[in-house]
Amino acid sequence: MNFINIGLFLSKNLMFVIAGLIGINFLVGFHELGHFLFCKLFNIKTPTFSIGFGSFIVSKKIGDTTFGLARWPLGGYVEIAGLAEVGQGEQKDAQLAGPRSFAEKPFWQKFLVMSGGILFNLAFAYFVFSLMFMIGAPSTPILSPENTTTTIASVAPDSPAQKAGLLSDDTILSVDGTPVQSTQDLLQTLNKHIDQQISLLIERNGEQQELPLMVGSRGSESKRSYIGVNFTTTTLPPYGFVASIKKGFEIANLHIMHTFGAFKNIFAKRDTSGMGGPIAIISATVTGAQKGFKIYLLLLALISISLAVLNTLPLPILDGGQIVFAAIEAIIRRPLPESVREYIHIASWLGVMFLVVCLSARDIYRLLEPLIQKFIS
Repeated sequence: MNFINIGLFLSKNLMFVIAGLIGINFLVGFHELGHFLFCKLFNIKTPTFSIGFGSFIVSKKIGDTTFGLARWPLGGYVEIAGLAEVGQGEQKDAQLAGPRSFAEKPFWQKFLVMSGGILFNLAFAYFVFSLMFMIGAPSTPILSPENTTTTIASVAPDSPAQKAGLLSDDTILSVDGTPVQSTQDLLQTLNKHIDQQISLLIERNGEQQELPLMVGSRGSESKRSYIGVNFTTTTLPPYGFVASIKKGFEIANLHIMHTFGAFKNIFAKRDTSGMGGPIAIISATVTGAQKGFKIYLLLLALISISLAVLNTLPLPILDGGQIVFAAIEAIIRRPLPESVREYIHIASWLGVMFLVVCLSARDIYRLLEPLIQKFIS
């Protein structure tokens, strides 16, 4: 691929790249809106509401808040008076005292202000998943297991399914004589037979046959069954209002638990294989935009969940860390020394930026790997 082809590719996909950037910045802005509204609720001054970092391209002052779109459109922040945070503009009101200062508010108000972004990101995810069931869910693994069939899409190498002889397009009909109508039925049945041999009745090319299969397991604390297959997905008709909310919350909660599990693996097992940097996130969002508006919204909902879970971590540059600081100050009944807060913030920023650089380098390699392999060969 030469530079002309790369230019043509970018020009054809420019709309989707813009859509990806808009989506990411919307999530950041919605997150910051949560902080902002809780500040307004508790009469805390908010001098700046910025989408992006750096100097403003365009800005407008409404009340005592300057809303602006910054030069670098990745990220954003709300400047909160009485709360000094590294990387958030000039912060002229960082040391503000008085009734409109964050520092002067009781702990429960500080907690809600700092939790506002997390709550708004989760609310967006719940809304999107519920909306999908309300208007008719698309065919995507994101909504699994609600919209998956018992027909196999792919089989993982060296998995129990491959060893048993299962193939793509096989349809699982029953487990040990018990019929399965959906993947929920199948997974519930398999979970009862972890590390046991079972008999699967399948349909292949219009004919039925039985295959013995040893059910594997995953997870150390709470084991769940594993056979190593992906199932095909289907579109779903619109659900009723109440049913849509119920199903939407169920799928959103499932992704929230999976996201917490992924972050747990990062710290417990130092495994970042399932973690993507900014480039991977934008790339996934661009791909989602290419697949249609529904898939695009669902990907934004997943990213919104990741953003919410990330901000629960007790790092000072994240909401969770600010909550920890506020809790410590509430216990010791005095503010932490400014120098201590600043050093911890800087160390956290350096650590996070190092991780972002490493993940971005890996993302770039993954994107360019096909070209590299083609060039080598």
